[in-house]
Amino acid sequence: MPSYKNRIPMDPNTPVWRYTSLDAVIAMLRDRTLRLTRVDTFRDPFEGSVPKQMYDDQVALFSSVYNVMDEDISAPDPWTVTTLRRLAMTRSAHASCWSYGDESEALWRLYCADSDEGQGDSRGIGVGLALRSHLAKLEASVAHLDLYVSPVAYRFYHIGPAFTDELDAFMHKRQGFECEREVRLLKFDVAHYHALNSPLPENPERPLPPELPAHRFLDWSLVTAIDGITISPYASEDYEQKARQATAGIDPSITVELSVLSDRLYKPNF
Repeated sequence: MPSYKNRIPMDPNTPVWRYTSLDAVIAMLRDRTLRLTRVDTFRDPFEGSVPKQMYDDQVALFSSVYNVMDEDISAPDPWTVTTLRRLAMTRSAHASCWSYGDESEALWRLYCADSDEGQGDSRGIGVGLALRSHLAKLEASVAHLDLYVSPVAYRFYHIGPAFTDELDAFMHKRQGFECEREVRLLKFDVAHYHALNSPLPENPERPLPPELPAHRFLDWSLVTAIDGITISPYASEDYEQKARQATAGIDPSITVELSVLSDRLYKPNF
């Protein structure tokens, strides 16, 4: 497993969660694959971005270069080249996002929206399943897949120091996303990244390589990677039964439990 030098230390026994849909869990069980999504398709437009300090440092660097160069309008703009290279990184990387710590009500609503007719709500906000594991077990399950595994660090981008490693752009997010408490599994295709860089402005005639697929499916055993599956606190009894039957039909050994946040499991006290 490759190592990321700026990885945040974390107890190997830290709980980790993957909030998702019933269909996704069935696909993972049936196909024995882990799905990773190309980073440039994530909703956060800052994926792969860098702090302002790095831009400020480049301004000083590039300005000093131009001061000693003859003006040449055909020369590639270094700011544009640098930006294109950063964007190329996001097009050459795929990730699977997990969450560390205790179960999160907010993340149920943020990442789960299965249809649940039993609730009379076709949108099913907050309805889905969560894979439960812990950091060491998750890492062991992907050790053969050449993935970087690291908690994501949260910070402000308009203030603070520059990044010190290429992977920092993938392993940092803005402070406002801290509620996600993300642990990221990252696959970086170095060969594709270098191929994307070849036709940049200094070599415009070289053709671009084919775009990587929006998703990559890697050989992976969900059963050996998790401690169990949790059913959303917002799921109806009908959805709960459907989820239990679907998972048991593929592998009856999996532990499936209703969320401790469910008022069907623990009634409110008044």
